[in-house]
Amino acid sequence: MQSPSLNPSPSSGGVHISRGVRLRIPVGGLVIHKDTSEGPRMEVTAVELQLDTCVHWLEIAVEHIAAAKQAHEALLTAPANSSPLGSFLDREFKASVQAAVAAATFFEALYATAVECDPRKPPDTKNRSTRYKVVTEQLRRSFGLRKQSTANLRSVLKEIYRFRDQAVHPSAAFTQPMLHPQLQVWVEHRFVMFSFSSAKELVRAALAFSKILPSRDLTRQPKEIQDLGAYLLEVCLPLHITWEQHYGQLLDTPTNAT
Repeated sequence: MQSPSLNPSPSSGGVHISRGVRLRIPVGGLVIHKDTSEGPRMEVTAVELQLDTCVHWLEIAVEHIAAAKQAHEALLTAPANSSPLGSFLDREFKASVQAAVAAATFFEALYATAVECDPRKPPDTKNRSTRYKVVTEQLRRSFGLRKQSTANLRSVLKEIYRFRDQAVHPSAAFTQPMLHPQLQVWVEHRFVMFSFSSAKELVRAALAFSKILPSRDLTRQPKEIQDLGAYLLEVCLPLHITWEQHYGQLLDTPTNAT
């Protein structure tokens, strides 16, 4: 999409609108020229763009889960205490960390978009300083969650943010080693915490809520939230299909049961 009147420089090709980008004309960005030989003419002199990164973070999460799976499978066939074993363990760890952080950042992006799209005053979070509670409350309100659904989301976010915090605020303290469940060797605990199996569950949860939340009845919600829900269902569908093809069922219960 290009704006025919917006030309920031002689070499500009206009404004490109990628997936997830919204455009708006700010105050003063639309000028009406009345005294022209052709009559009144409108000119767009400024625009603003906004990128919703929700789907990008989900894609990043899925990409890194695939890398973690590949490293994990190679790890299980590597000779004990060999150099390749250490390399595969490292690769699985790094891919799993990035998948976990991406899953959490999906919720951060969805929270930010929900706040922007919801014209109602944001909920009071003075007594909800814990980040996962703040995010839960906004999504509860924007998507009209009921008590049980809110409790489910809060429980999931608590776990996802626990992994996120361990990843982005890493400790340098010495800790007791943990027994790796498949290798049966003792390793630093984060090589067990950030594994393919654990990261897979975090990414699955993020993908599940990218389907559960917008699948709810949003007819009583603001139109901006309804539009957000329709957009999420459309752009996330390929990821939902990919997940079920490679990793199995996405949802444990029908979407309308939440």
